[in-house]
Amino acid sequence: MRKLIFAAACMLASAASAQAPQSIARTPDETAVLAADAAQRTAVADIDLGAIAMSAHPNLRVNAPNNRILTRDDLVRMVGSGEIRNEVFERVPEQVVVTGDVGVVMGRERVFPGAASEQSRMYGHRILDRRYTNIYVRDGSRWLHLARHANIVPDRPAP
Repeated sequence: MRKLIFAAACMLASAASAQAPQSIARTPDETAVLAADAAQRTAVADIDLGAIAMSAHPNLRVNAPNNRILTRDDLVRMVGSGEIRNEVFERVPEQVVVTGDVGVVMGRERVFPGAASEQSRMYGHRILDRRYTNIYVRDGSRWLHLARHANIVPDRPAP
């Protein structure tokens, strides 16, 4: 099992470094929203329930790949229980836009779900490609995670 996880991590790391976005001039707000997006990913990857709760708006809604809409409390509970767990979790933001007090980040993710996770049960214990959109709202000087949509990209049939 450790060899499988290590192989998946190596594949994801090489794919992420080969496809890393080029450096783009960003506004301070765009940079702050991207930092909030990276912190959100890290909190979930590190199973940091306090950080997940602190970075999420009380009205957070997640349209999750398990075909359910989750609240902030659902997200914290499911990460804590292992229902949401990724042994490898890579995220590549492709677009960020800020309009007033709303920031939107769109991009792609590659995950290797934990064996006991809901995604692993639904899609198999394998690398999954996903598309995501995260929406943040400004709360004073910080950006809170307000909404998320993530979906699994279907495997392409061989030509």
